[in-house]
Amino acid sequence: MRVFIERFWQDLSRGCRMLAKNPAFAAVSVVSLAIGVGANAAMFSWADALLLRPLPVPRPGEVMSVGTKVNLEGFSNLINSYPDYRDLRDNNRSFEALAAFCNVTVGFASQPDALPQMKLGLAVSGNFFTTMDVEPQIGRAFRSEEDQVPGRDAVVVLDHSLWERQFASDRSILGRPVRLNGIDFTVVGIAPESFTGMSSTIHPAFYVPLAMYPRLTASPRALEARDNRIYSVKGRLRPGVSPAQAQEELNAFAGNLERLYPATNKDQSMAIRTELGIRIDQDPIDAPLSAMLLTLSVAVLVVACINVASLLTSRAPARAKEMALRLAVGAGRSLLIRQLLTESLLIAVAGGLLGILVGYGGVAVFRQIQIPTDLPVALSFDLDKRVLFFSLAVAVFSVFLFGLIPALQTTRVDLAGAMKTGDTAVAGGRRLGGRTVLVAAQVAVSMALLTVATFMYRGFHAELSAGQGFRTNHLLMMTFDPGLVHYDSSQTDRFYKQVVERTRAVAGVKSVALTSTVPMSVENDTATIVPEGYQFPKGKNNVIVFAARVDENYFDTLGIALVRGRAFRETDTAGAPRVAIVNEQFAQHYWPGRDAIGKRFQVMDRKKGNPWVEIVGITKTGKYFWIAERPTDFVYLPSRQSSRSRMVLVAESSGDPAALAAPLREAVRGLDSNLPIFNVRTMAEFFDMRVIATGNTILEVVAGLGGMGLILAMVGLYGLSSYAVARRTREIGIRMAVGASQGAVLGRTLLQGLKPALFGLLAGVGLSAIAEQMMKAVFPAITQADIVSYLLVTPALLAVTLLAAFIPARRAARVQPVQALRYE
Repeated sequence: MRVFIERFWQDLSRGCRMLAKNPAFAAVSVVSLAIGVGANAAMFSWADALLLRPLPVPRPGEVMSVGTKVNLEGFSNLINSYPDYRDLRDNNRSFEALAAFCNVTVGFASQPDALPQMKLGLAVSGNFFTTMDVEPQIGRAFRSEEDQVPGRDAVVVLDHSLWERQFASDRSILGRPVRLNGIDFTVVGIAPESFTGMSSTIHPAFYVPLAMYPRLTASPRALEARDNRIYSVKGRLRPGVSPAQAQEELNAFAGNLERLYPATNKDQSMAIRTELGIRIDQDPIDAPLSAMLLTLSVAVLVVACINVASLLTSRAPARAKEMALRLAVGAGRSLLIRQLLTESLLIAVAGGLLGILVGYGGVAVFRQIQIPTDLPVALSFDLDKRVLFFSLAVAVFSVFLFGLIPALQTTRVDLAGAMKTGDTAVAGGRRLGGRTVLVAAQVAVSMALLTVATFMYRGFHAELSAGQGFRTNHLLMMTFDPGLVHYDSSQTDRFYKQVVERTRAVAGVKSVALTSTVPMSVENDTATIVPEGYQFPKGKNNVIVFAARVDENYFDTLGIALVRGRAFRETDTAGAPRVAIVNEQFAQHYWPGRDAIGKRFQVMDRKKGNPWVEIVGITKTGKYFWIAERPTDFVYLPSRQSSRSRMVLVAESSGDPAALAAPLREAVRGLDSNLPIFNVRTMAEFFDMRVIATGNTILEVVAGLGGMGLILAMVGLYGLSSYAVARRTREIGIRMAVGASQGAVLGRTLLQGLKPALFGLLAGVGLSAIAEQMMKAVFPAITQADIVSYLLVTPALLAVTLLAAFIPARRAARVQPVQALRYE
């Protein structure tokens, strides 16, 4: 071991001296690699924030999600009713334990007389903390008996960050009450700082027993209804039990539930998923986007490694005599390879450390993305220990990508020839040909990167130009939830009626609308329906679609066009015939080629008897969640017939909509000063944060990756052309001495420099076509090939490569014959 360390230290010292003798080579190599490593670090932080970051619990890889499979317009999830969860928890043989939880939004007051603030927390089963193996930092977790009797045990565990912010880390908070939705809860524990909940984007402020959920939400059947599937379930498999074995038991369990409870569990299958699997299912847009960005960053790293490999290869002739001398005095070839790899390792480590700084720049760009909501929903982009380890691992791995082949070539020398001329016998055409292939590969990858960047830019702005289907100017939004202060349904209806009346009376208000959700919101609404006459595939008898509960003024206020039929009316009340408005995509999906006006579908709502509703209007298909989404089925139901506690008020102004915020707040406070008001924003601000800023950030990142690849490729092409000119200086001198003109030398040299670029462009067209297919997963609305992107990128890339080859060619044309003949 000691001998190995001594040899390694000698190799390290010799490598440092060699790099110090060639500062230009070292600097270009380190910067090239830093760009590649930094790009990968930044993209990994993106994928980590969205998909890869493990749950903040011990042994997170053991945690599995379990539940009934639900599919919704490409999104899917695993959810459970409480009775199904209870039966599975008590009767399975595959899991050590299963814990259930769901989000709950409340009005939170640290003191009984304090004004409530909206907070989001988790209602969890009594075994939640033990199943996740999480110990509170102070105090205790829930006892099993505190999750047995609905509404009896009002205890709460506070999140660590909430405890720090609102209670100044006061340890005496244990045993004191806090108020949630007007109910006093006793604080029994503080969660550890490392535990941030069960989602990578949502950080809950508190944890309460599931038995308190019905009382908090005024939903008395929340723990009784077998068709009320709102709970997530996670657990750990028993030792020796595989996911496949657990899936077999779940299949049998789902079959038993269907036999016992056909009214609620017919055709309901169950599944098990890893944490990564469930995240991809829940947000399928992020998976292809992350895969695309990671692929592009790997492409940049490949270009960087090719660049460094080209530089190392170009140094081989200069080091031929050194290698020959060391071989002549008895040094083994393996020792020389080890020495060259050590030099490559020094470049890799330096490039990796500098690449971390480049990665921080990318993370800083990602942190510009904001989700426009007052809920604790955020994307956490960080260069944590996992990302740093990934960056250094990429840097070290790159040693083998760029260092091994040049090391093998450099140590394969002709001793006699090298001792006479200082060159190698293999340093001529074959080595130059290898560099030509490397530069062609660089150009090909760079073209693919630039094509993707251009495609994304054009695709994003084409989607914006096509329109989103609703207006964004002169609109102010604010959200209310009277359920947070224990309003019943009649009080809620009266509150919204008064809010609308008072808002209309405010100066500058042109129109007012109510909706359960606004377009592009992260908070979605759905409906389970059965279209009349539609034949579902075997094993399925209904479908979940995205929906919104809106009033009669919604379409006019938001500028959503009706193509046929009518809008909702004030007479569409609970006692009137049920009606609905659908978009064109929904109409064509279920009644292709026919007029959907007058058609019916059943809304599955057991509390209301699963009513049939008649379609009275059809809107244009717009954008509901993301500007580049596929055409999506969407249903509007009248809020007077299908009310929600949480609603968004949208006010149209005659002037600046932001000026309405203060008078509208005052109008609401006049009705109830304790009712929280949240998500107060103009629609223009909301749309800019949710769509424009996020899209532009992604475009900047992709364009940056394309620019990095282009710069690296041009450095490689310039280096190849300069190397070729230096190798052929004597030949050029002879040609000019026998009468060759400067123009002829310039043209010949330029053509030789452009050959790898032309081969690279041809290969780049194929790579770009593959990349374009990846892009269509991110921009699914784009179905045709984007020829314009190729027409823009190809000549631009050709012009830049021409410039990179022209400078060495021009230098070659100016060579003086006498000086050239004395060269070498």
